[in-house]
Amino acid sequence: LKRRLVDFTRLADSRTSRIMGKGGKGKGKITKVWTAPKKWEPKGKSHGKASGKGGGQWIWVEEEPKVYKTKGKGKGKGVKGGKAKGKGKRRAAPLTSEFWTKKVEAEGRKEIGENVLPGVISRYSVKQGYGFIKPDNPQGLPNPVKKKMNEAEAAVEAEGKEVKEKGLLYFRKPDVNHEEGFKLAEGTAVTFRLYVDNLGAGALDVSMA
Repeated sequence: LKRRLVDFTRLADSRTSRIMGKGGKGKGKITKVWTAPKKWEPKGKSHGKASGKGGGQWIWVEEEPKVYKTKGKGKGKGVKGGKAKGKGKRRAAPLTSEFWTKKVEAEGRKEIGENVLPGVISRYSVKQGYGFIKPDNPQGLPNPVKKKMNEAEAAVEAEGKEVKEKGLLYFRKPDVNHEEGFKLAEGTAVTFRLYVDNLGAGALDVSMA
């Protein structure tokens, strides 16, 4: 009977050490919660024939902050000493990824002429891999491009969202001629060509002016 009591005491101490984090490694779920800042991105569901079959329009809108949760596995001693490993925010695909090629095909891109036009970078997100260009002369854009831009902006407003800045052309990082010293920062002067697709109008062949 005395031996059984001793064994029971050791078992209780072992369980206590696991709970308190002494003498053993504890595994548990750690939940991280953060609030994303306001961001700009093409958002919303397409309605009507003008917007095509895509999931939104190439328009800069402002979203309300959202709360994201990720679950990871805790490693270390006890509850406080663990390091959490979980899935974070997704980054843009690599420049050479087929992801970009498939998107162009799915969106039905059609280049408009060969004219090279001037403008400036309005916004660019490194994490998302896309941005917007403000043309120097928006009124001088070809009619098919202006029509697409107007349709996309109207579709966003019809969904009750505010277009942060009108007259902008969407572009992605594969549309950029990357070269040393070319930073896609706000206000950077660039040149570009034009295209239209199911979601609106955009710029390609973006180069440092």
